[in-house]
Amino acid sequence: MSANIDEFTDTLNAEQYVDLQKLRSYSRYGIPPAIRGEVWLYLLGVLSPDRTNEITSVRSKYASYANMDKLPPTHAHRLRLECTRYYNRRLVPYARRRRQPGLAPNSMTTSAMIRLSLTTSMASTSPGTSSIAVKLNNEDEAMDIMAFTTSVENVLSAYLNRNLATEYHHGLVPLVAPLVWTLKTEAGMYFSFERLMTIREDYTSKHPLPARLTFFMTIFRQFLPDLFSYFEEEAVDTRELAAAWLESLFSREMPIGMLMRVWDVYFSIQDPMEFHPFVCLAILTTCKDALEELDQSEVRSMLLSLPVMDVDRLVVEAHNLRLSYQHSQTRGGGQWAVDY
Repeated sequence: MSANIDEFTDTLNAEQYVDLQKLRSYSRYGIPPAIRGEVWLYLLGVLSPDRTNEITSVRSKYASYANMDKLPPTHAHRLRLECTRYYNRRLVPYARRRRQPGLAPNSMTTSAMIRLSLTTSMASTSPGTSSIAVKLNNEDEAMDIMAFTTSVENVLSAYLNRNLATEYHHGLVPLVAPLVWTLKTEAGMYFSFERLMTIREDYTSKHPLPARLTFFMTIFRQFLPDLFSYFEEEAVDTRELAAAWLESLFSREMPIGMLMRVWDVYFSIQDPMEFHPFVCLAILTTCKDALEELDQSEVRSMLLSLPVMDVDRLVVEAHNLRLSYQHSQTRGGGQWAVDY
């Protein structure tokens, strides 16, 4: 059952301890945009639910981010071009569709006001912290292309300078963009992005992409044999399309409003990377009839730029598919089992 903004606010305003279990339960049904950023910080573990040392912890994170090297590496020009493309393709249409006023100060949660006042104070009194600027609500027009590009560049540059084994690639901008759009400070954006990358990398170290692709192709063939055969007949490169989805967490393919709603679910559950293939399958199930009317190039175009869909229905369908798969493994003696 979905929660309203007051229920979220009551949970976030807990004096000593934020009830993460309740927050996760609420978030699975969607987070109100006005407080999505703050909720994500808790769900991703950037903020501790134990609020006894909250101010000290927040100050430490801001100071840590302020001291990071944000000089852009050699990819700066390419990064800015990709930011411009993403902004015009994803954010401008989204902002036009939903224009919501920013949160009034008296409607903000207590912890949000603490963070905003702290950030404003630090930005004005501490040297070298100008990059940790307060951003207006994510729906505000003040988040223009320059502000967006600057924050994306700073966050990615800081991350890449601290993680030299990670090379810049075009998929990083879409991964960080929803965090930049949603969160209020660059420090929050950075530590949320760092956490998201850790989740992906930890899972990939145990389940490399080839194994995940094999698993997805198996469940695709199991649950949608007709569509699987149709893709083969049309010479659709299903593995290429599946790899894009599995690697990007839909950040390149979904409209951002829909993506953030999906990420509400992912951040609220313990195993988002294991659930993700079943959401991929749920999308194919939902779009099956339409896909079977398209040729190869049209299928590719549709799956790389997904239409808006009902996320609640997708999530329910994904849960049902996952349960059906687990049941088939038990009842069928592992007929479809994959080393995954």
